Amino acid sequence: MKKFVACWFTVALFVTLIASVRASVEVEANITRDFKIVFKLANIETTIYENIKTNGLMTEDTVPRAIWENFVNKGLFGLEYFSNSINFNDTTRSIHSTFSLRGPSIMNSTIDRAASVETFRMNTEWRKFYLNITGGFSFNFTQILVTPLSEWTEETVEKITSFSYSNLTAGVSCLFKLPNYASNIIAIGETIIFDAPFEPPWEDKLINSPILILIGLAIVGVIVFAYRKIR
Repeated sequence: MKKFVACWFTVALFVTLIASVRASVEVEANITRDFKIVFKLANIETTIYENIKTNGLMTEDTVPRAIWENFVNKGLFGLEYFSNSINFNDTTRSIHSTFSLRGPSIMNSTIDRAASVETFRMNTEWRKFYLNITGGFSFNFTQILVTPLSEWTEETVEKITSFSYSNLTAGVSCLFKLPNYASNIIAIGETIIFDAPFEPPWEDKLINSPILILIGLAIVGVIVFAYRKIR
């Protein structure tokens, strides 16, 4: 009896996932000081695609706002999205939602000025959210992408390290890519930790620049010249 119930539950879950998705999903995130994300819905059923496009059910705000609202509902307000856009492709019946995420809820860093190194800690929990576009077309990424990032496939190609994961049952795949200058990369749970060369802000560069000394000497020279003229 227990085996029958377990089998029925598995079949029901599979049917639920397929019925609710009705499309393949690809999430690609390029990680620097923030997350630059491309969220792709492809091979959408024709009637659903036409309904979404005709009635404006998805806009440039739809996906990033769902992520933002998920954080707010958890009492986390240190997240913002920007540079968001959306593109529809009628030939492939696909939708590309592009946006960036940043804020203390998903990233923080520490600086070792002596070594000129900045250590980043990037939280990838943002990918776990619920997206409801229209009736029968929804995605529960909290369940679909439950596997911790530290258990994803890690590989390095031409100095670029990436973490990838796919859920074949739900038709969802993820690819998170680090910059080619990232080093000492570690994945712990849902957090990616890496080092990057520290780039001082322009104010620090200006203060430490010999230009200020030259400007100061020039000003002193002008003052001395003016003083002699006045005398």
